[in-house]
Amino acid sequence: MANRRAPLYHVGVKPPPITVDEARRRLAAETPSPLEEEVALLDAAGAVLAEDVVSDLCMPPFDRAMMDGYALIASDTPGELDVIDEIPAGRRSSKVVERGRCAKIMTGAPLPQGADAVQQVEKTSAAGPRVRILEAVRPGQNVAPRAGELREGETVLRRGHSVRPVEIAVLATVGRTRVRVYRRPRCAMFSTGDELVEPSVRPGPGQIRNSNTYAVAAQLRTMGLSCDILPIARDDLHELRARIRDGLSRDVLIISGGVSAGDWDLVVPALQAEGVSAALHQVQIKPGRPFFFGRRGRTVAFGLPGNPVSSFVTFEVFVRPFLGRMMGADTTRRHARARLTEALPKTVDRAQYMPAVVTDEPDGPRVRPLPWRGSADIFTVTRANALAIQPPATACRAGDIVEVMLL
Repeated sequence: MANRRAPLYHVGVKPPPITVDEARRRLAAETPSPLEEEVALLDAAGAVLAEDVVSDLCMPPFDRAMMDGYALIASDTPGELDVIDEIPAGRRSSKVVERGRCAKIMTGAPLPQGADAVQQVEKTSAAGPRVRILEAVRPGQNVAPRAGELREGETVLRRGHSVRPVEIAVLATVGRTRVRVYRRPRCAMFSTGDELVEPSVRPGPGQIRNSNTYAVAAQLRTMGLSCDILPIARDDLHELRARIRDGLSRDVLIISGGVSAGDWDLVVPALQAEGVSAALHQVQIKPGRPFFFGRRGRTVAFGLPGNPVSSFVTFEVFVRPFLGRMMGADTTRRHARARLTEALPKTVDRAQYMPAVVTDEPDGPRVRPLPWRGSADIFTVTRANALAIQPPATACRAGDIVEVMLL
């Protein structure tokens, strides 16, 4: 069912912009709660656990040799011992180690009954059925004791834990071939504009290639999310509505372009015609002022500016943390403080996010703003590892400490 909240503004009336902090607060309040699903082991990679995971066994499940050598009684060392068995990994010996005896053992093999230590092979000298132990060992040396890592029934991973490759190893170790995780949202993306052509097409007069769709899809992939790429929509209300109708069948629809308040900016009216209720539009951020967010039930829609740097910045500042909350994760880019190597450009009435390079220096991090030509200059951003943030109406001089978003 469509969200029945009253529209934020009437179509054709430009809404007043809100601050970046206010936009973040509204987006946090509007984030749908994460949904849960059960998935196969490998499909959990990159997701967040929606349950506690307990072990179904002890680890190790037996006293285990930690290296190749001889399983023996520590008080027999140093000395010469009879070798009564050879134990490879995966086999348990049926023989008992008694005083004056030992068993040759491989890394990972179960310790035989009677033995209480292992001396590594490099500190021995074998001769036929006997071996000379050259150095003494203490009880328990070179042995991983049973249940030394965890006990049966012990919690090994907790709800809210991100699943990386090491967590996959833990899940496999405790026999969890299926696990409950927070479902990752299904996303769709398209760009709009009569001037756009696909990357495979050489632009004609007045045309540009569609880069934003692929940049946003790549940003989603870095979050472990897939994205259905929809065809370019022309500046036509009926075509936009059809494309939006298709996109709203997913959890998240992202649109680039057409979200300002000009005569040809038809995305917001088209979204509202399809039952999307606006929660915010126009943010005091540079680049990226014409940023839109709305909902239709649990389905959410973002409208990003058409300029490539504006699209990139608004995704990183607003969309990335929102999608992280939808899947139970904190995906916000890390922020830090760094000292400016040179002054930032003139002040404006909006928070400015400028491409920059942050370096670690002996006296603390330093940030060097990169010269760039505005919101269409995506080429300069390729040299940046951060965005330097200049607060509204604030002069930032060389030597000042500023906030940076690390990319």
